[in-house]
Formats: sequence, C-alpha cells, structure tokens
Amino acid sequence: MNTTPKIIIVFLIVVVIAVSITVTLTFLPKKVNEVIIDIPKGESAKNIAKVLYNKNIIRGEQIFYLYVKLFDIDKTLSFGKYHFSGKLSIPDVVKVLELGKVVLRKVTIPEGLTVKKTANILSQYGFVDQDKFVTLCNDSLFARKLTGFPIHSLEGFLYPETYHFPYEVSEQYIIRILVQEFFSQTQNFDFVPNRGLDFYETLVLASIVEREARFRDEQTKIASVYLNRIKYKYKLQADPTVAYALELQGKIRKKIYYRDLKIDSPYNTYKNFGLPPSPICSPAISAIQAVLEPAETDYFFFFANGSGRHEFNQTYKQHLDQQNTLNK
Repeated sequence: MNTTPKIIIVFLIVVVIAVSITVTLTFLPKKVNEVIIDIPKGESAKNIAKVLYNKNIIRGEQIFYLYVKLFDIDKTLSFGKYHFSGKLSIPDVVKVLELGKVVLRKVTIPEGLTVKKTANILSQYGFVDQDKFVTLCNDSLFARKLTGFPIHSLEGFLYPETYHFPYEVSEQYIIRILVQEFFSQTQNFDFVPNRGLDFYETLVLASIVEREARFRDEQTKIASVYLNRIKYKYKLQADPTVAYALELQGKIRKKIYYRDLKIDSPYNTYKNFGLPPSPICSPAISAIQAVLEPAETDYFFFFANGSGRHEFNQTYKQHLDQQNTLNK
C-alpha cells in the first residue's frame, strides 16, 4: 500500500496549522494594558522580543523576532521609552517601536497631599483631567483592585515622590503607578498588628502624624501621643482631621477655630473616639515609620509653640500651664 499521499496530506495539514498559528500570533490584535517599557541602547532584537513578551505586549517572542528579521527591521529598532496601550498586533507594536518613542516629563507629588490636591497638581502639569482622576480614586472597585483592601478610596495610597510621565498616558495608568510606588516603598515594613493597629489603621494614623508634624524629628513623639490616647481611650482631638472634614465640605482653613470643632463628621476626632474612617492624606515613609516605631513617652498632649514646633506634656494641667506661660 502506497503511504506517500497520506504523508503528503499530513505534512500539508501540519504546514497549514503552523502557518495559521504564525499568522494568528502575528496579526491578531492583543489587548495590552497600558504600559511603558525602557529599551536600553544597543539592545538586540531578541532581547527586545523577550521584554515585549514578558510585559504581555506580544503573544510570542520568537514570532516577533522572525517578523522583524524577515522584513529587515531588526537593526532599525531604537532604544528609548515606549508607550503601549489598546489592541495591538505585532506590526502595530513594531510601528510604535519605529515611531512612538515618548518624551517623559517630571512632576513632583509632595508629602501630605489629599487625593484632590494631588489631582490638582497633576492637572496643572497637563497630565490628567482633575475630575476624572478624583472620581477614579474614589471608585471603591478600582481602589480594591489596586490595593487588595476593602476600601472606598485611594486616599493615603498615592505615594509622594517625583515621577516622570508622558502626556499620552491615562489617569488610570498614573494612579496605578502612584499606588504601586506606595507598596514598593513599604514592602519591607512590618505591618503585623502593632500596638493594636492593623495595616490600614497604621496608614490612617500616619496620615494624621504627617499633617501635624512640620519637622520630621517630631513625628515619633506625635505618634506616641496619639497611640497613648488610643490606648487609654481618649479622643484624638487632632486638628488635621477637622481640617479634612471641612475640606470635604469645600471649606479650606489655614487655622482651625473653636466653632470648627463642632462640625458633624466621622473625621471630627474632637467629637468621635478612635481613628477617622480613612487616611486624610498620603503620608511620607517617615510618618508611617513613626507610627510603627514611635517614641516611648507618657505624653498625652501637645500644642504648637508658634515656631512650627510642638510642646509635649503628660497632664492636661501641664498642657494648659505651659500654654498660658507662652502666651504671656
């Protein structure tokens, strides 16, 4: 029996399947989540293919390499930073690499900013639509997806740092980078319940410490005062939480007045015991560290002495006496 025709048929089937797979891997668009990659100078086409595959931009690194070799593109691929987003086939990816080098621009997010103030800075530099940025940060599903925590807002998670972004990226991308930087900077911290606080509670208190302390060397003392008050079930009576409650109502205060302390809000720690429901800003690493490793004190009170620094006291009488002395 002549088996040659069968072998030929099998061979042709294998060829057709191989061609179909190759065409699919080459030309079928792949959904790419927004990403920026950095290709070093002198990088080979093989290594570029590997980077693209590892970043989920292409379906197969060998197919990409064969494609650029076949069309003699491998030597024209340039170094630099590239922005990929949307549904992309291999020819689309190659086009980006040939034409789409991005220019990054710098923006600095200072410590102690709220979501709204962070959005304002990014908007001033032309990176985001302010309203869209704030809406996304207050989207509970988006917040939970990025952090893994059952939270309603990303307040506290937008890490203060200097960043470099192209103007082409979306609000989602920028928020994701800021949150990723927060987890990168805090990954080595021991957030195992410390002094009765879990991870999120630590972040909440750190945000208050951040807003209270103008000088970093006072952060551990301020943290100790609040931790002592929590331990012995005193109200925190933290002015920054009242300022935040006012800000949520569209009222900006440089100074908190006695009448402000009566505001009806879960963030008013003069009326409510314990911590507010969420952070009131994005704290610096030093503030988080201060809560995790506070000074060992018996202080329950402090007040600003007019120079930007604070006076600390154990009892309310000492607190009042020292205030009166300084006010004379």
